[in-house]
Amino acid sequence: MPTSSLDTPSLRKARGAFFTPDGVTRHLAEWAIQSADDTVLEPAAGEAAFLVAAVDRLRALGAAEPVVHGVELHEASARVAGELVADAGGVAKIRVSDFFLTEPSGTYSAVIGNPPFIRYQDFSGDVRDRARFAAQAQGVALTGLASSWAAFVVHSAAHLRRGGRLGMVLPAELLSTNYAAPVRSFLLSRFESVELITFETQIFPDAEADTVLVKAAGWLGEPAGVATLRQTRDATTLGNLDEGTTWATTDPAARWTPLHIQDATVEAIARLMPSGAFVPLQEFGETTLGMVTGANKFFTLSPQRVQELGRVDQEVPLLGG
Repeated sequence: MPTSSLDTPSLRKARGAFFTPDGVTRHLAEWAIQSADDTVLEPAAGEAAFLVAAVDRLRALGAAEPVVHGVELHEASARVAGELVADAGGVAKIRVSDFFLTEPSGTYSAVIGNPPFIRYQDFSGDVRDRARFAAQAQGVALTGLASSWAAFVVHSAAHLRRGGRLGMVLPAELLSTNYAAPVRSFLLSRFESVELITFETQIFPDAEADTVLVKAAGWLGEPAGVATLRQTRDATTLGNLDEGTTWATTDPAARWTPLHIQDATVEAIARLMPSGAFVPLQEFGETTLGMVTGANKFFTLSPQRVQELGRVDQEVPLLGG
């Protein structure tokens, strides 16, 4: 995919831009877009990975020259996105703007995309304020620990028409962090069905984070109240989801972390449990996900600071896991 010579990998990482594998964009577009008349929005268009997949899907459904919509903060990427959509046989209407400056339209049949992933330490100032206000407008109160994607999910959903579908690529933090609990509650209360897909391998190695796909259907319909989680190997095996491990969760405040094991393994352990060979870990004590402060500058000292402290040959192990 072409990129501007002025747009380096470090700049893309700074604004949370990680481009999505074709298998993922195709899967979400085919799921979210149901007819040739569907209207589609990609809220962080990047270089149109999802918009191109949307054009392909709309054309396969019978649309002659699909018109797709996007919002993109980076002007060079928006320009390339328009060219790529045109090459795919569609027309792109892309607004160069901060997504949180767009008023929710409530008109789109499908909103699909990969929101920028910027951790809270670097997500600050006016941009952060606009994001939190946008989430608050939908009744979702996010804490100061929330990364950029959390408000993006909420504001994206507000652009859907009633019954619309939301297909998002998100960090697996959605499943396990306390700050994401309001987003989990939002999904279960505003959509008729919520399906989440996790991967056994990282599909964004450069991002150094696990990924989950969110497929939420039936905006403003009967609340789902329960999310179904599925697991697959990677972006190439999304066509075989029925063969993966599945389970459901009903508590939005609880962590939704699925097991990275197959159903056959779970069944084998269940058969062995009565023998006393295995016991639940909880019998030995409570467990919880390790917690960190995020104060990297405190724990990772510069060479100059090490010399000032005069402790150049000592390491202090950090507790947690």
